[in-house]
Amino acid sequence: MSAIPPSWFQSILGALILALLVAIAIRWVKLPYTIALVIVGLFVGWLGEYWMPEDIELTGLLTAETIFFLLLPPLLFEGASAMHIQKLKQNWRPITLLAIPGVLLNTAIIGFICWKLVWADVENGFLYGLLLGSILAATDPVSVLALVKTLGAPKRLSVLIEGESLFNDGTAIVLFNIILMTTLAVVSGVDLELMSIFSAGLSEFIIVVFVGAIAGLLCGLLANWLLHQSEDHLVEIAITLALAFGAFLLAEMLHGSGVISVVVAGLLVGNHGVKEGMTPTARIGMHHFWEVLAFLVNSVLFLLIGYELQAVFAWDAHVFHLAAVGIGAALVARLVVFPLTMLANIKNPNPVSSRWQVAMWWGGLRGSIPLALLLLISHFVNHPPEFSYLGETISGGEGMTATLSPIYDDMLIIAFSVVLFSLVIQGLTIRPLLQRLGISGSPAEAELRYEVALAEVIGSRAALRRLSVLNTQGLISDNDQSTLAEPYRTRVKESEAKIVELSEENIVHCARVERARRDLIASQIQALLDAERSGTISSVVANEVLHKLDKALGESEYKQEEIQESARTEDNMDSIVEEELTETLIPESTESIVGTPVKVSEEE
Repeated sequence: MSAIPPSWFQSILGALILALLVAIAIRWVKLPYTIALVIVGLFVGWLGEYWMPEDIELTGLLTAETIFFLLLPPLLFEGASAMHIQKLKQNWRPITLLAIPGVLLNTAIIGFICWKLVWADVENGFLYGLLLGSILAATDPVSVLALVKTLGAPKRLSVLIEGESLFNDGTAIVLFNIILMTTLAVVSGVDLELMSIFSAGLSEFIIVVFVGAIAGLLCGLLANWLLHQSEDHLVEIAITLALAFGAFLLAEMLHGSGVISVVVAGLLVGNHGVKEGMTPTARIGMHHFWEVLAFLVNSVLFLLIGYELQAVFAWDAHVFHLAAVGIGAALVARLVVFPLTMLANIKNPNPVSSRWQVAMWWGGLRGSIPLALLLLISHFVNHPPEFSYLGETISGGEGMTATLSPIYDDMLIIAFSVVLFSLVIQGLTIRPLLQRLGISGSPAEAELRYEVALAEVIGSRAALRRLSVLNTQGLISDNDQSTLAEPYRTRVKESEAKIVELSEENIVHCARVERARRDLIASQIQALLDAERSGTISSVVANEVLHKLDKALGESEYKQEEIQESARTEDNMDSIVEEELTETLIPESTESIVGTPVKVSEEE
């Protein structure tokens, strides 16, 4: 008697195999991986009823619980742990304005447009519009993180886009819960005062965000302590995995924001625990582990998103009308990026340029979060709950289902249209847009050649130092050391000459000087922190000087990006690097040193 696999196992395995085939195929097609998966998912959904094996059923695999508790935590943690907390602090103003007021404005604008153009004659139409607006207001961290990694955008622009997407979901999900409960109460016939809704919503938002942040902080501190106690790289990687899911689950159990909790925990561990408490082996292993896990989760998620998107559309005039309204409303609402970033630029020594504002407007993708919230609404529509809200008992029934079902169908079409347009159209055009704006592209050829020469010098010197240590320890003879070291010494000499020559190029010269300035400021900051800890200088003096140095460091990083942007080119970076890179970084073969090939004995 053989064991019977779970009903979902073959479907997940089939989706994963198909996603891996797509990953292999896109080597010949210049498409971002996640967008290629969505497109393939659309085709699979379209052709599935004709050729899909009966044992494989992808419909229904994406549920709100699956997205929130299984797929979202590892992707959020992977993105947050890789983000430099210092860069977040330097850009806190635009990120905060976009993550809180930006979400509120997006909700109001999308809600108003959809109310006027879709539900103008429907009772409570404005409330339905606001509910849809809260679903589409926030950019999706999963989609944004997956895309930003492939763009080659400046680091600060990546921080702005990623930071907004990581934090605005906490605002949007809390806002969604408030509007959803209000909508269910109003539909059931309960009279609610506007001020009571506002005060309850504000207090709930503060509590949910605060509880989520505290839960993430506590989980992160505990994980950092555990990382310091362990020297086993497998245990250390397992701690980070448990943290990603545990922080989310703890916050949700305490009625806080799981998204905020995971982001806070990821930032704490990524910026402190990994650097201070992990062994070098564990750091390398953790990087590869989370890279593989994020790849697998993204693979299944975006393929299923494409599949689910196709299943919604009937392709008639009503659907096209709803799609046009939703896409237009989302794009218009996203224009709040411009006034909010202009507000953040006031008295900011490193303002966000108008070109970057355009990139942030078009790069606000929607993806898995709207789908999860829609699936959550579906549960309330089909199974109206009984709950207490603002002191009133809300009892659902068939009347609520009959009222909300047609509204939900329209919301589903609008939201899925926005997600499809966002992932496919915006996702495919964001790279050409960045290149058109002069934001993305390869560094200047002279800068690339300089970096290759610098890499060869760094690698060759490291090899020479290691050879010296091996010889001192008696692990290699003087003759073998000399034979292995000669190509590296030659490479160092040639690369140093090339560095001197390339340094006369203006772009390389400017970049080198600015990089040196940044290193000097960073060294000063570290020295002052050490002096403050040892009591050599007072905290008052240290804080004042450190504030000025932090500001100077941010200006230096901004200047470095300006220098790089000014000389970006559309040349093929890989071909330039491959042309410059030599084989001398690879140690001489054993045969060339020993003189005879190594014979492998065969045992019978």
